[in-house]
Amino acid sequence: MREMIDRMSSRSDLRFGARRVDAVDALKESLDEVLGANLAARCRIESIFGTEARVACRDNSTAMRVRFYVPDILQAVGSRLDPADITAIRVTVTTHGWDDA
Repeated sequence: MREMIDRMSSRSDLRFGARRVDAVDALKESLDEVLGANLAARCRIESIFGTEARVACRDNSTAMRVRFYVPDILQAVGSRLDPADITAIRVTVTTHGWDDA
């Protein structure tokens, strides 16, 4: 069993894949913590590319508020993960794919 774990942990694709899942969870928790439930509900995590997280907001006013809190969000994520996992957050505005129901 140890040999299998050693072989699996040496594969960067598996190791980084697990770190990305952890990063998404940590970012989601941090958004809820820093922004509050109402504002965080108007945002969604689009992707994590390298060390940059991309967060899409439903409208301009939400994006402006989220951009103001980016340093606090990065600090909250850094307390949950290695600070080098996510070093930047890009905030965008998109209305594509939002459920209006």
